[in-house]
Amino acid sequence: MPRAKKSADNWDYEAAVEQVEAIITDLETGDLPLANIFEQFEKAATELKKCDTFLQAKQQQAQLLIETLMPDDVE
Repeated sequence: MPRAKKSADNWDYEAAVEQVEAIITDLETGDLPLANIFEQFEKAATELKKCDTFLQAKQQQAQLLIETLMPDDVE
């Protein structure tokens, strides 16, 4: 029975950063076989892309809130 993919709702920025940091530590040891290096690098790149998307969305939300709270005559 195939495992269900994690939904976007279960994704956690802090956990993703920790995972990337752990992957970097593993890669820096130099003890991984070449095939594993590429797998781990791909995982890290995927998580970093998700982190970037998450941060961009949060930045847009913050900007919208700031614009909403600013009086119309202040620029």
